[in-house]
Amino acid sequence: MQSIARWVAFCRDHAALVAGTVLLLAAGALWFVVTHFAMTTDTDSLLSRHLPWRERGAAFSRLFQPEGDQIVVVVDGKTPELAEAAAGAIAARLAGRPDLFHDIERPDAGFFAREGLLYETTPKVRADLAQLVAAQPFLGPLAADPSLRGLMSTMSTALQGVTSGQARLGDLRRPIGALGATLRDIQAGRPASFSWRALISGEPPAPRELRRLVLASPVLDFARLQPGAGPSDFIRQAARGLGFGPALGVTVRLTGPAQLQDEEFGTLAQGAGLIASLALGAIVLMLWLAVRSPRLIGAILFTTLMGLIGATAGGLEIFGRFNVISVAFIPLFVGLGIDFGIQFTVRFRAEQSGGLSTGEALTAAAAGMGRSLALAATAIAAGFLAFAPTAYVGVSQLGVIAGAGMFLALALNLTLLPALITLIAPKAPARAADDAPLERLDGFILGHRRAVLGVALLAAAGSAALLPWLRFDFNPLHLRSPKVESVSTLLDLMRDPDQSPNTLEMTAPSLVAADALAARLARLPEVSQSRTLSDFIPADQAPKLAAIADAAQLLDLTLDPLIVAPAPSDGEVIPSLRQTALDLRAAAAGVAGPDAGAARRLAASLDWLASQPPSVRAKAAETLIPGLTVVLAQTREALQAQPVSLQSLPHEIRRDWLAVDGRARVSATPRGDSNDNAVLERFIAAVTAISPDAVGAPIDTRNSGRTISGAFIEAGALSFAAITLLLFLVLRRARDVAITMAPIVLTGLLTLATCVVIGQSLNFANIIALPLLFGIGVAFHIYFVMAWRSGAAHLLQSSLTRAIFFSALATATGFGSLWASSHPGTASMGKVLMISLLWTLVSALLFQPALMGPPRNPEPTPAPITP
Repeated sequence: MQSIARWVAFCRDHAALVAGTVLLLAAGALWFVVTHFAMTTDTDSLLSRHLPWRERGAAFSRLFQPEGDQIVVVVDGKTPELAEAAAGAIAARLAGRPDLFHDIERPDAGFFAREGLLYETTPKVRADLAQLVAAQPFLGPLAADPSLRGLMSTMSTALQGVTSGQARLGDLRRPIGALGATLRDIQAGRPASFSWRALISGEPPAPRELRRLVLASPVLDFARLQPGAGPSDFIRQAARGLGFGPALGVTVRLTGPAQLQDEEFGTLAQGAGLIASLALGAIVLMLWLAVRSPRLIGAILFTTLMGLIGATAGGLEIFGRFNVISVAFIPLFVGLGIDFGIQFTVRFRAEQSGGLSTGEALTAAAAGMGRSLALAATAIAAGFLAFAPTAYVGVSQLGVIAGAGMFLALALNLTLLPALITLIAPKAPARAADDAPLERLDGFILGHRRAVLGVALLAAAGSAALLPWLRFDFNPLHLRSPKVESVSTLLDLMRDPDQSPNTLEMTAPSLVAADALAARLARLPEVSQSRTLSDFIPADQAPKLAAIADAAQLLDLTLDPLIVAPAPSDGEVIPSLRQTALDLRAAAAGVAGPDAGAARRLAASLDWLASQPPSVRAKAAETLIPGLTVVLAQTREALQAQPVSLQSLPHEIRRDWLAVDGRARVSATPRGDSNDNAVLERFIAAVTAISPDAVGAPIDTRNSGRTISGAFIEAGALSFAAITLLLFLVLRRARDVAITMAPIVLTGLLTLATCVVIGQSLNFANIIALPLLFGIGVAFHIYFVMAWRSGAAHLLQSSLTRAIFFSALATATGFGSLWASSHPGTASMGKVLMISLLWTLVSALLFQPALMGPPRNPEPTPAPITP
């Protein structure tokens, strides 16, 4: 194009002025970026809030105020007492930091700790209370002296009953065995624990008893890569400061929406430096193979950097800040900007090797490539801008920034790059590349056009036949590493239907209607359980309350003694240990069997403990006594249960389940593995068949996937139409347009079919490969078609093929380095990008020449502009 050649000639003749002007503009843009850079990591803003399903979810949230971006602190203890004590201490510590947490909740404390017995069956309540009453002889003395001395005194009293014949040694099997095992662990230096609850009940604690939850609503800072990093760091510091850890029998893990998002961004950042280094190294290597000049490599990279600074400033000016999707314009811009630079520079080197001076080679390159570059940039920009009207806000912004960036990249590669080349004055290549292999390939393709086209047609048909098996994985958990704490903890919680986040929520006009709807849902085989506010009213309260009142009366003085002994000194503990050891041996004297053996072993452990330094006895007391105080406190609270009615339920529960206007909430959980997409699909289908307006995490996840995939389909159709129209306007021949677009369709089919064959589903992350595939594919094929239209023959032997080959490899290896990421979503993106770019290269080098055939009569070209 004559005007482009004249422009490049102007930039060549005023190289210092052009380079200086661009550098000043870039410096201003860099200052703007540094002073105005902002990025939000709020993933909730990536989709339009005006989508119907999002509006229904927002309306439900306004009614019932469900949890927001919480951090769920999962506390697991070796004993129920350890779990309870740790959760209580952590919650208290967090409540003291209102600057970090809006609210702290303990769903298994407070109301449910007091009324918990009422939610058990009547036989279970009676059995539990009978065990408490049976333990009264132990609990009373221990409540009066909750210390190691009091424990030894209680044991001695019981052993004296055995010695006097009033009891049998087997009656003390459980306390002797449990106490002996704990002391042997201490003696051996192993982590030790002791459960009073298990001792009283005579059964090992259920898994749910060993776990407590603390729900923290953090103050999030979306200006940081990890918005909840401050609150989560404080939680971990608090746990360590309180002395909790696996060595002490307590494990503290964090999960929940806020933590999941933070750790995902942390995983993305993990190894980012290595991946960036690999990508840069691969790009520089391919540039070297393409242009064989360090100066030209520097010029291409510097031009790309200037464009990246300008595009970043433009994105900030348009949108004010980037989001986690729109920031992906950076690799897109680099990949496509370097492609423009390679195309222009390789053509320049080819002209230079033909004997032209630097200035003549620049204008010749502009005359030969300018029109193709302009058309390619416009087509790519149209493809990206097609995302602007979609409901996927993240990609919509990405499309606008990347689309505008293509024009900037084109302008710089036709302005700054020629000026830099003039200033650095690279030497002409020493010799031309060996084109013999490409000559043979070129001859084979042109000599067997029908066969090549037939193979391509069969490949397209076979790929299309595989498309029904292409899966879109809408589950965001599958994009996260299961080794990350927040993910592994969530998967652990999801095994319990009561704690699964994959619930569906519905609204009924009244509580009566809600109960009827819940009953219908409960009969569905896909539903594990359904709940309403009525489920918080225990059944058969009268007999349970009567049993609790009887036990409370019997255990009143036992649990609340009139006098509680002061804590003993270490000197008072030692005699109690030795006395209990003597009583154990006396009770076991003349007795054979395992019970006597256990008594003698415990006596030896007590003698050992009495002979140790005070710190060892303090450790034994820390292991044995805090659990006792926890059990006593929980027992006192449980025996204060009162009748539960709708009116007496705590305000927080009523608020979450019953709106001010009387509308009521219904919640349903899935049956089976709620992390299985098929399970969730069946669950959603079954529930929405009864209640079409249901909301909740499964519907949000599924509809997010549909919205995102729909946005790509919509944008794909728009971009295909826009690029086709553009090509018609420029090429003016339907056949030429078809020749340009057909290889892109083939590349897309081959890419998707390869994903099916290797079992790689599309997801929220790797679907970003499709616009890049489309953009680069359009550019490559336009280059070939424009050269073919100008009468170029044997294109595989031309500098154009060399430029396309190394441009594709530079982009493929650069983006392929993402495959090494520890983040599954990013790794899958790198995989799909690599696959798509390799198929782009294959279709451009094999299918495109066969499709075009022999060279066409050249179109008139302007005379070259000489310096």
